[in-house]
Amino acid sequence: MRCRMIACVALTSSVAGGLWACGGDDSAPPGSLPDAAGVVDATGDVTTTDAADAARLPSMDASDGAASFESGADGAAPPDVEAPPDAGVASRLLLSFNGGTQSELAAFGLASRQVDGRLLYPGFIGTTYLGRQAPWLLEQASDVVARLEPSQPWKIAASWNVSLNDRPDGGPRYSDPDAVVVGAADKAYVLRYNRNEIAVIAPGSDGGSAIKAIDLSDQLQADGDGTVEMSAGVYVASKHLVYVLLGNINLHKVAPDGYTALCANTHPTVIAIDVATDAVVDLNGSEPGSALSLQGYSPGLSAGTMAYDAENDRLLVLESGCNVPVTVTGDAGDGGDAGPGGVVTAGPVVKRQIEELSLFTGQSRVLLDLSANGEFPSQLVYIDAHRAIVQLFGTYTWDPTTTSLGPAIPNAPDAFAYDGVANLLGVTTRYGADGGFSGYDVVSVRIADGNVTRLGADPFTLVSGFLSGVQLWPAP
Repeated sequence: MRCRMIACVALTSSVAGGLWACGGDDSAPPGSLPDAAGVVDATGDVTTTDAADAARLPSMDASDGAASFESGADGAAPPDVEAPPDAGVASRLLLSFNGGTQSELAAFGLASRQVDGRLLYPGFIGTTYLGRQAPWLLEQASDVVARLEPSQPWKIAASWNVSLNDRPDGGPRYSDPDAVVVGAADKAYVLRYNRNEIAVIAPGSDGGSAIKAIDLSDQLQADGDGTVEMSAGVYVASKHLVYVLLGNINLHKVAPDGYTALCANTHPTVIAIDVATDAVVDLNGSEPGSALSLQGYSPGLSAGTMAYDAENDRLLVLESGCNVPVTVTGDAGDGGDAGPGGVVTAGPVVKRQIEELSLFTGQSRVLLDLSANGEFPSQLVYIDAHRAIVQLFGTYTWDPTTTSLGPAIPNAPDAFAYDGVANLLGVTTRYGADGGFSGYDVVSVRIADGNVTRLGADPFTLVSGFLSGVQLWPAP
């Protein structure tokens, strides 16, 4: 199976929102944009459309899973030439890139159309995470989270070591922090994928270490791998609760190829933490345990994995799924875990889906089944009851009231953020005439028809590695 990420490393690690253990029937990722400046239409041809014309978006019919992304009647300016959302804070794309031993953050200005500042930091994995008041840098391989300066998000205002002392025997040396969920002005919850304790920090302080830890080891499931796999979190202020998604997978159950995830007898769950007491509250009422259960398997990580829909009081969760274990007899090729009368290998993909969890009833239901799609999921951007964006190998519009994907968005970036209006802002791989890699373009892609405005090129100084995240700061 091929992961959505550019490169795969150890099965027990994660990189900016994606597990390395993935389902096994995925198709190859799409090609990149042509190496040309200006605006590219849905066929890949370069046009001379100017910025004002590019902002006038045709309506998309909302039938058959499609969603409508329209500009205002007067043709609002595209995000790359708009005034900053806040008077003192310019709009920038936070672009993350991971190298072999070092990673890089490039803050690309939408007004300046260039890198306004960059930050190199140690470790082979890392990315950014958006808070309400400031963006965060996750130095995942170094057990460090850093609050960035809002007006200059390539500068560290304060940093915290979140390694704690809960490393399991034989487990990864790094805790892999994947989210910083600010639950109140004086408290933030750092989710750590490779550990079973949440690190609690004081986000307004000058940094240091965690002020306390919240132990989640009682949330472990019998057929898991000994880690709850904290995957995403969201603070719901009206409830004074932080909801945390626990993947509860088994990273040791893999096919003979060494990386295709086989289904375990576990399932994702959601817990809630009272921000006043830091206690895990009981969401289950008279039922056993304190967590609510989901039906899928292997959710992604951090941003793009779980969204809160306040209007319907529900969580929406994107899950990668797993391959059904199949016992085969005779020659199994690469070998594998011996099963009764043969060798266990990978069968079809199941439990790859988007499901909702009602926080009113505590019940879950599948909204979109992606198991037969043949593409590995990367992120879900939930906008409203009739508009969402689903990134698999391709990127699609989706009306969440329907059970099928809408049309693919032509020329969608390899990694992107939604601008809150009608465009995807992100990075696309550029290839030369010989088909070899030649760099990256920073682009704005109009969702309605795939028209592309090239904003800049080659934002990174590191020459070897892979993209690990794109976020828009301030958030729309």
